[in-house]
Amino acid sequence: MKALTALFLILYCSINLFAQNAKIDSLKKVIETTKVDTVKGRSLCYLCDELRNIGDIENAFEKGVAGLQVCLNSKDNKGEASCLITIGILYNIKGNYPKALDYYQRSLKICRIIKDTQGEASCLKNIAICYNFLGNNYKALDYYQRSLEICKKNGLTEHEGDILINMAKSYYEQGDHAKALDLLHKSLKINEKIKDQMSIASILNNIGMIYHAQGNNFKALQYYQKSLNISKKIGFIQQQADLLNNMGNIYGEQANYVNALEFMRESLNIREKIGEQSGIAYSLKNIGSIYHYAGDYDKALYYCQRSLDISKKIGEKEAIASTLNFIGDIYLKQKNPTLAKLYLINGLKLAQEINILTDIQNGAQLSYQADSALGDFKSAFEHHKLFKQYADSLHNEDKAKEFGRIESRYQFEKEAEEAKRKEAEAKRKEQEATERRNNLQYLSIFAGLMVLFGGLAFVGKLKIPERVLDIALFASLLILFEFLLILSEPYIEQFSGGIPIQKLVFNSVIALGFAPLHGFLEKKLKRRFAGREA
Repeated sequence: MKALTALFLILYCSINLFAQNAKIDSLKKVIETTKVDTVKGRSLCYLCDELRNIGDIENAFEKGVAGLQVCLNSKDNKGEASCLITIGILYNIKGNYPKALDYYQRSLKICRIIKDTQGEASCLKNIAICYNFLGNNYKALDYYQRSLEICKKNGLTEHEGDILINMAKSYYEQGDHAKALDLLHKSLKINEKIKDQMSIASILNNIGMIYHAQGNNFKALQYYQKSLNISKKIGFIQQQADLLNNMGNIYGEQANYVNALEFMRESLNIREKIGEQSGIAYSLKNIGSIYHYAGDYDKALYYCQRSLDISKKIGEKEAIASTLNFIGDIYLKQKNPTLAKLYLINGLKLAQEINILTDIQNGAQLSYQADSALGDFKSAFEHHKLFKQYADSLHNEDKAKEFGRIESRYQFEKEAEEAKRKEAEAKRKEQEATERRNNLQYLSIFAGLMVLFGGLAFVGKLKIPERVLDIALFASLLILFEFLLILSEPYIEQFSGGIPIQKLVFNSVIALGFAPLHGFLEKKLKRRFAGREA
């Protein structure tokens, strides 16, 4: 059965790789044979994206830039926008965030001109991701919100769910777990509606991680289990391994070492089947840590040494430094400071080489303990001094990050305040323009009514049938009545409180006031008409 499962996984990966290579070959053929510049430019952009997916970043850059040039020459705005955002993603991967932002902004400008709402939402989302990497969560949230509004307005449901997950990450990093959970649950509803099982599994995992961070291990395990059930059902192998490891960590914290080891071994088995070397090393170290907490140092050393061998083989320096320090700690627990110091010196040296502050601090502290046990007080003093230096550096770095968050929040609030002020100013100007327009119209209506009633005063001198005079009088009074209703409407609304029956009473009073006026004018006109007939 195990052999069959392994065969299935190998076959599945081979099919995926074959399909991806077939797509790349197909795009290359189109690029070589097509005579249509638009097709060539966009195909180069698609090829850039496919090469990025398989990790061939340098070739991806080359194709993306070539595609952009073709789109520029052929004045293909949509193709140009796609190339810009694709190249921006490559710069993002390389950690060149200013360059990535420049390309995203250029793409955004084109998307707005050609009214490509999906492209606009995508640009805004990628700009937000950039600001996330730069540690400016407040600015990231601003761009996520803009992208989200476009998605809601244009029915881009799938993109909306994705943005909510990214926003949740920003709030989580700010320490606002409640808001992060709220957004994840909203995204969960969207993805349940569109039946995206992979996204549902990922969201449930993220919710579990937040509850774990809050110390609510019961709820964390519930969500991990839900995610695990879905991941198994859809064959989401990588997620299964991560979830089993997360669940094992919780049981380890609860000193339930039997369950912890069971879950972590299951996670290890999956990673061994799919051949994920860095994941195997990570799982082995975690199993070693459980034996370390349980006090079984021999088994802890066995698993950590296996983890170290794999990390060295694949060249993961950070994992090597961390594991060397951990093995040194185990030897200290076994009262073997000589072997401990051997591992700790190498771990500390590598941590300093790659500048991993937490591993430098940890390695220096453990080295100080080993030196003290060996009676090497000069070296112990130097390592303790180094430990204090990096402990202060980490503290200052945390302070700097906190200051950066405060500064970016201030900047965000300042920009939001400025936007509100501009909006209020625009509304004020619009209101003033509306009032001027209304006043001019009222003046025109009033002038028209004066002309109309003035004309009725001279009807006696004109040969107009009596029937026409009655209609003219009725029409004039009706227009006057409507004009008075328009003028008095704000006051009627205020006194009536918008209650229909009260408004009807006020309008009826105005209408009744016209009855004597109508009679008076009709009598005057008939008298003039009679004088004209005589």
